[in-house]
Amino acid sequence: MGNTDDKQRAAATCEHCGEIGIVQIWPDGNLQPLGQTDFCDCASPTLEVLETDLDHDEIP
Repeated sequence: MGNTDDKQRAAATCEHCGEIGIVQIWPDGNLQPLGQTDFCDCASPTLEVLETDLDHDEIP
């Protein structure tokens, strides 16, 4: 299992417009879009994580 300070990547969706993208999940729970400054065109997107990366031990 990874260090608790490790960041995770996840697919997320904006609850307002339905846009889907990849975010980085920081240890404090903060979500940050990867490779882009804005997740979508919404003024205040509310992001919901769809699924996080598997632990390295769980990858087949």
